[in-house]
Amino acid sequence: KGFDADRFERLLLTAANTKPELLACEPRSFLAAGVMAAQLGLEPNDPRGLAYLVPFNDKKRGKIVTFITGYRGMVDLARRSGMVGAVNAFCVYEGDDFTYSLGLEPTLHHVPNPDGDEDPAKLTHVYAVAKVNGDPQFVVLTRKQVAKARSSSRGADSAYSPWNTNTAEMWCKTAIRRLCKLLPQTVQLAQAVEMDDRPIQLGDMGMVAPDDDVIDVPGYDDITDAEVVG
Repeated sequence: KGFDADRFERLLLTAANTKPELLACEPRSFLAAGVMAAQLGLEPNDPRGLAYLVPFNDKKRGKIVTFITGYRGMVDLARRSGMVGAVNAFCVYEGDDFTYSLGLEPTLHHVPNPDGDEDPAKLTHVYAVAKVNGDPQFVVLTRKQVAKARSSSRGADSAYSPWNTNTAEMWCKTAIRRLCKLLPQTVQLAQAVEMDDRPIQLGDMGMVAPDDDVIDVPGYDDITDAEVVG
């Protein structure tokens, strides 16, 4: 809803031009990842970092496309409920003044080190905060917890994965994803949390097309591998 189909088609073609490896992936996985992006209303592979289409080698299916919701995309989905105000995530680096406590009266204190740098190797924590009907909520993750989340990411080892190209943003996204489980959820947000960063089948979205149904991608008549099998 609210998306122009022709524009979205061009976005997918642009993504394929930017990362030709996507065209070498199993066609149905590319289509399924594109459909997921459209259903969530997140334009993939653009400078805003809302969502990513990442080529990935799967042991069973070969080369497939993995859909990954970006940090800003998760924030956008969280705010669509209308009950969630400001949503932010911040990385904590070595040398920062950072303390927090939980319980009935949770507190969080963070003063970044003015002389520090943003070297991913110096990340120690990440936290996400939100206001729900005016009341603050937050979650804090340690480096070990983020590493565990990364290890479960199927596309993390890809050179094109945002885990390797936008490390700090993926730390923030991991914290926001954890926080989103505590926030009022729209259908889109629940779907993003459930299906983020895993192989997507068209059947997951109620779409099953005949095996002999082939869709020619406009503008790629000279590239036979650019046919998208529906």
